[in-house]
Amino acid sequence: MNESIELLEDMERRMGDLVSSMHNQSLATKPGKNEAKRYSMKDAAVMIGRTYTAIREAEKSGFLPDPEMGDNNRRLGYTLKDINTARDHFKTRLRRDESTDECVRLSFSNFKGGSAKTTSAVHAAQSLAQAGLRVLLVDCDPQASTTATMGYIPDLDIDEDSTLLPYLDSQASSLDYAIRDTFWTGLDLIPANLQLFAAEGLIAKEASTIALQRLKAGLQSIEDNYDVIILDPPPSLGMISLSVMNAANAIIIPTPAASYDIYSTRAFLKMLIETLTTLRHHGVEIELKFVRLLVTRLDENSEIQTALADLLPNHLGISVLRNAVRKSAALDRAGMHGRTIYEMTVENMPRKTLARALSHFDRANEEIMMLIRKTWPSHIKELRKNAES
Repeated sequence: MNESIELLEDMERRMGDLVSSMHNQSLATKPGKNEAKRYSMKDAAVMIGRTYTAIREAEKSGFLPDPEMGDNNRRLGYTLKDINTARDHFKTRLRRDESTDECVRLSFSNFKGGSAKTTSAVHAAQSLAQAGLRVLLVDCDPQASTTATMGYIPDLDIDEDSTLLPYLDSQASSLDYAIRDTFWTGLDLIPANLQLFAAEGLIAKEASTIALQRLKAGLQSIEDNYDVIILDPPPSLGMISLSVMNAANAIIIPTPAASYDIYSTRAFLKMLIETLTTLRHHGVEIELKFVRLLVTRLDENSEIQTALADLLPNHLGISVLRNAVRKSAALDRAGMHGRTIYEMTVENMPRKTLARALSHFDRANEEIMMLIRKTWPSHIKELRKNAES
């Protein structure tokens, strides 16, 4: 056998051992994370939109389940499932009105690697689900970083029949088969693995607008069950990425505030314009509810990056989200635990460090939430009322 191939195979095997070791250190014994995050009484009351006294009265009256107690006879805290149950009782849970409001199919797209595309997509999905929305996270990238972030070793825990591939290969009539629930209440996942790369050839071979519309049709077949669908496409210009662009009705473009990333993002926008124009010529009209730039990995200690981040709104106006996500050692630490920032607790990280990192993601994701809600006619009246108060 070729020595170079043997060397690469040995490196791949050793990397596989490392990934398995990292996985076993940070996750439960079965695939997928399964430990529910616990929220304090104070946080739960804010999320539910009622005072703690009102929540306790509902529990005492039997309208809500009895609290789960620990060995010290103190409440363990509220899970997101507990919070959503209370939201449903008090009628404070966010929902789209299915008779008037479209499901938002939101893609986090950029074809330059290192833009924090997957990080942004997963944190947005968890944040939206934490707010009470029904969210589907779709991993469209054969590298499967989203799937790994959600607690799976893609090429061990996921087979190709659990990905988008059977549907894109016309072996399934709906994407129902690929949906799996996750440890994060309200958030479902369609996973990926390296075998999804075969879809590139399948779509290219058919070479038609029908092939490019297949993913959109698949998402439309299941979107009645969701308020938001988050798409994480490959960081490349290929047939899967083009399918995602065709399927999405809103786009967030993550980009660091660095010169090469800005150049790449401009090229991405030009490519997006050409793609939409070509599809229009073939009778496929795509209407995007919103497109926004999200500044990611902003190094506050870099004068150049902060200057660029300040410059972007001057040129792009409201097309840039006001809140950037800062570069943070907390995110690296979370990654070492196999977690996102939203999964971390004060047991894993100093309280102030965690609070600062959370605030960066929260502010950006609250903007995204507002953009989504503004597309829903049933929410307009409440949003206007809140703006006036």
